[in-house]
Amino acid sequence: MPALGTSDRKVLIVHESRDALSAMSNLLEKQNAWVKTAQNGWEALNRLKVDRQISLVVLMSLSMPVMDGWEFLRRKRSDPLIAGIPVIVISTSSLGPLEGVTEVLTNPDPIDAFVDAVRRHVVNKGADT
Repeated sequence: MPALGTSDRKVLIVHESRDALSAMSNLLEKQNAWVKTAQNGWEALNRLKVDRQISLVVLMSLSMPVMDGWEFLRRKRSDPLIAGIPVIVISTSSLGPLEGVTEVLTNPDPIDAFVDAVRRHVVNKGADT
């Protein structure tokens, strides 16, 4: 099984809860992923603009304080420097296709499905570069 991350490919996890960020970060770090976190859309946008090594965003919530996931997606799509970074959304309900979203996982999807989705986007991106 290939490693999830290398120093030049990072996963940005976005959620308002520090506990949720910690749990998901620990899960991916055990799979050798390099993880960054943000607690709202505004912080996530700033991290994407500063850290050019982020190759995947995981939105664990669309309703967050400061800037919600919907606004984050709108602003990300409108910035050509970060628009192409894939986004996985984890939702408690079926959302259907979302503009600017690569994949939607319905929570609670099995943890393996989440790790596999991250692996597809991080490892496959590395194969393309």
